[in-house]
Amino acid sequence: MDIPDDYRILHLYKTKQYDECLKLCEEVLKDKNDRMIEFIRMRAMTIQVKVAANAYDEVDYFSYQDELASTAVAKTPRPGTTFDKQIRTAHQSSTNKRVSTAATMKPGGSGLTARAQSARTALRSAGRASRAATALAGGPPLNMPISLRFLPKEETTFTPAAKTLFEYVYYCEGDVRKAMDIAFQAQKSGNTSDWWWHHSLSRCYYTLGMFRQADDCLRRALKQNKHISVYLRLIAMYVALDQPISALDICKQGLLIFHDSTPLLMEQARINEQIGSSDLAVKDFRIVAIQDPFNMEAVANIAMYNFYNDQPEIAMRYYRRLLATTPPSSEIYNNLGLCCLYCSQWDLILPCFRQALFFSTSPSSKADIWFNLAHVSLSTGDMSLARRCLQVSLAIFEKEYVRQALTALEARLKTRKVNDGNYKSYT
Repeated sequence: MDIPDDYRILHLYKTKQYDECLKLCEEVLKDKNDRMIEFIRMRAMTIQVKVAANAYDEVDYFSYQDELASTAVAKTPRPGTTFDKQIRTAHQSSTNKRVSTAATMKPGGSGLTARAQSARTALRSAGRASRAATALAGGPPLNMPISLRFLPKEETTFTPAAKTLFEYVYYCEGDVRKAMDIAFQAQKSGNTSDWWWHHSLSRCYYTLGMFRQADDCLRRALKQNKHISVYLRLIAMYVALDQPISALDICKQGLLIFHDSTPLLMEQARINEQIGSSDLAVKDFRIVAIQDPFNMEAVANIAMYNFYNDQPEIAMRYYRRLLATTPPSSEIYNNLGLCCLYCSQWDLILPCFRQALFFSTSPSSKADIWFNLAHVSLSTGDMSLARRCLQVSLAIFEKEYVRQALTALEARLKTRKVNDGNYKSYT
């Protein structure tokens, strides 16, 4: 017996086979106009875009910069109250100088954490204006039927479908003002105050740069429902405004209600890490690692903290734990090789870097690995091998610090040859 198309579409949607669901919806809608099919199609498209644009991860650690914005923050804030790396206290400057120096000597030393943070930052930066519309490039078409996209508020089906309609317009079409109009109509027609609409309006205000209105909407949403997504949205807004102290206060308020919540602890740890409070950040990362042993970012940050605090043996344990709980990658083996170097486990150094080169996929990471191999060669006293490693690194990917290191090493080799010649002539 053939299964009706309606049930097939519903089954595909429930089993998260969205591509097949959308294709079948298009075929069915060519023959008839069905509101239920239109609704499922719109939901499937919205979910695809939200997953592609990672709309659930909203914190952006690049401060919002707009020369015409009336809500701009001070350009010279007090030390410890901003994410600006150029403004630090004396203790923070010395600490970060040590880390940056070590990173220059060993660019792959914190590669795993750097990769996690760069990926996180790239996804969060997509949270501006029409991030979802951009994510749909090459995806499903945006030719939704007008009968559902522009329902008047008098329609009885408008209120139940309003949330889906809002998310479709906001994420798929990228039309923020139209989404706000839908939210206002839904609030008027529903005759009830729903925290979800205040939370959704805050997204629109945030995208338009109206931060005071976004803050008011989020505060009203918190009065109606203490939901964790509202706290995360408030944290995202204050982080984007370069106000880490306010963001930390929101984290503490959320943790009073959601005790040991992993998302809130992660955001609190990231903020402390960005402002230079590494000790406080590691405490939160340790709690997260206990609750979620498979959290790669927390474990990698703990390992990096121990590595830069002259505890490579403990850092090696965490990297081995990552190797056992996550898929193998070049960053893990690269960091393991450096830990073995500083633990004087010479028999494991080259196998780790060999595996790092095997799993490396980008020219930049391969260049960093060869640069670290040059550092290993210098540790053994083989300057000629170090020079070859630096040349290979430059051949793979051009980097300024590699060229500077190669220039300094060649000058040192030249001085060494001159001294050897003078010694022979003297003898």
